[in-house]
Amino acid sequence: MEQPHQLPESDEIDIVELLQKVWQGRKIAIKISVVFALLGVIFALSSTNVYTATTTFIPKGKSSGSVGGSLSGLASLAGISLGGMSGGDSEIPPSMYPMVLNSIPFLEKTLSLEVPLNGQNIVMKEYLLTQMYFKESNSFDFLNFLKKYTIGLPALLKGKIFAEMNALPSAAENITIKRLTYEEEQLFNYLKSLVTISVDKKEGFIALSVQDKDPQVAAIIAQNTQHLLQQEVIDFKIKNARELLTFTETLYTEKKVAFEALQDELAIFRDQHQNISSGLFENKLSRLESELSIASAVNEELAKQVEQARIQVSRDTPIFTIIDPVVIPNQRTGPKRKFIVLGFTFLGFFLGLGYALIKEPFSAMRKQILEGSKTA
Repeated sequence: MEQPHQLPESDEIDIVELLQKVWQGRKIAIKISVVFALLGVIFALSSTNVYTATTTFIPKGKSSGSVGGSLSGLASLAGISLGGMSGGDSEIPPSMYPMVLNSIPFLEKTLSLEVPLNGQNIVMKEYLLTQMYFKESNSFDFLNFLKKYTIGLPALLKGKIFAEMNALPSAAENITIKRLTYEEEQLFNYLKSLVTISVDKKEGFIALSVQDKDPQVAAIIAQNTQHLLQQEVIDFKIKNARELLTFTETLYTEKKVAFEALQDELAIFRDQHQNISSGLFENKLSRLESELSIASAVNEELAKQVEQARIQVSRDTPIFTIIDPVVIPNQRTGPKRKFIVLGFTFLGFFLGLGYALIKEPFSAMRKQILEGSKTA
């Protein structure tokens, strides 16, 4: 009678035996988890407190009608399109704020802001360099030293490679595209990790938060970044209107000078020909008066266009309502020391179980390799 097909013994998993090994290795797992828990306590206590300063505001574009036909016609002469400058397009797209915040020009301006440190103001770039783990400090910090030559070792090597690459002569010396140095790239990434922004697309709220070990510095950076971000958005929104205003003011100034010169020319002509009455004189006088009348009409129209352009700049300037102003935080937001200790404990426990499971197979394999080498 045929026996039922059975799997080879090597392919079977003995759950009972596996559980027995786990139970036998519980002491090792507990010892290792205790060691890791102590390491977690040391790491948690040595980690610097982090404070978060936040602010919330809501942008509102001013309602405005479409630009007048005469203003649009004048703008077309300057090569400026006013097709999108209407009341329906006055709202600011929410996606614009994260894009502006993470743009290279904005990050460069942010690095030029000043922050207080040790009773004096220093540039934010220098301040961030003192906070980054790969930057040397005046006092020895074991935790930063450990991070630098463990977790930060790849970045350290990468920085040296980038420095050597930047030192090499470039094939295109006349290129005008900006090239970031390794230090700038690391500063921008570090700054992005400190300054975050969230957008509520439904309600239109913008929340800006800044993390730092100094609560006062975090609040100052948050406030300065908020003002800088709002100014960047304003500059973007009124760019077309401001260009049109500049154009109309320049054109108005030129036409005004020409109009006044024409007035002087007509006055001088009349003074020189007071007692002369001839057809040639009348023709010349009529032409000068006609030119002056046209110049006066153009000058008046341009004066109106300048006022309209100024009104349009005011209309396009968004208004920001601060819902939650920046305050200096008193409570730290990090590190989460309990979670750090628990994480280290569980990591040590699972590593201990893994060691208990592979200890015997690894010893048998090592013994088999040694015996094979001796027979050979």
